[in-house]
Amino acid sequence: MHRLKPCNSFSFTASPPVRCVLGSRSDPGTGKLTVARELQKLTGFKLFHNHLTADLASSVFGYDNPDYFDYVRSLRLEAFERAANANISLIFTFWYSSISQPSVELYKHAIESRGGKVLFVRLHCRPEILEERVVCESRQNWKISSVTDLRLALENTGDVILGTHLEIENSDLSPEVVAALILEKLGLTNTLRLEAL
Repeated sequence: MHRLKPCNSFSFTASPPVRCVLGSRSDPGTGKLTVARELQKLTGFKLFHNHLTADLASSVFGYDNPDYFDYVRSLRLEAFERAANANISLIFTFWYSSISQPSVELYKHAIESRGGKVLFVRLHCRPEILEERVVCESRQNWKISSVTDLRLALENTGDVILGTHLEIENSDLSPEVVAALILEKLGLTNTLRLEAL
């Protein structure tokens, strides 16, 4: 059983069909980036890893500087605008908290106002699975990588983004299966296959 739950969805008309798949309100350790890499293989969409902007902003301002958040937001917004203008489809992963909502609305508007379509996906796992995953070696140096930090982060977790299109409980699913479910349930197209035709 995949425990798949389609959520309230927005009605979109998109021409050109620019899409942005956003991993929304998915807790640390749910496999957002790992699943995104698998989804990239299936769709040919570009993967926009959120740490690229966070790392750049922190190297200039540090995480505690108020300019850090503004710079991250402006970097991401410009990337979304340029991708939408160029008809480039993206997969973007992030951890949603209530303070993220204004930025999410800004990004969504930037894409939709250019004829794009934004699809929100939430991954979630049982707490004991999150605690196992968060200490993996692949998370060291730039992600939440301790059970203590995970528990603190989960205390500050916000609600699910309104309009989340798909939720997947992926405690017992491989990243490949989760990516295939996202592809199927959201009706995404394999752009690599289309380009080959």
